[in-house]
Amino acid sequence: MSVDDEQYVLVMERLKAEIPDLAAQLEQELKRGRAVSGQKLQHEERHERASRLEAAHLPALGKTDVAVIPYSGEERVELIRDALLTLAETMYASREAALKLTMERGIEREIRFGDPEEENPSFIHLREETERAGAVLETVRDLLSEGLDEMQPEDAR
Repeated sequence: MSVDDEQYVLVMERLKAEIPDLAAQLEQELKRGRAVSGQKLQHEERHERASRLEAAHLPALGKTDVAVIPYSGEERVELIRDALLTLAETMYASREAALKLTMERGIEREIRFGDPEEENPSFIHLREETERAGAVLETVRDLLSEGLDEMQPEDAR
């Protein structure tokens, strides 16, 4: 098993335990494979596919045809990296936008869910949530850092 395959297995096990919905989405994407044009297939892959098409008496794969190929170990790890970074960025950006909107409009920065007359309605403090999401984003960027250091979140006001 390659290093990329080992990393993939370890990360997916942790995602299944901590973020099962994301793990399921990633597994679905990885099962589908990635679509590439016939022109972009590597020489060996193109030759292998041409042999299989010829054996099945089908026309050759053209440059504009699309083939679905499995993700490599490195591509699987990169897909996970991108998904985690996108999730963290989206979490932060949505909270930051909501906080800015409440500040601009003078609206209360606490969002309450449920009936206000209930004993224990749930609520979110936007400033705290924005700060927490910013910290998560910084942590994700640090963990995945490869040239991502220059993209730090703005301080929540």
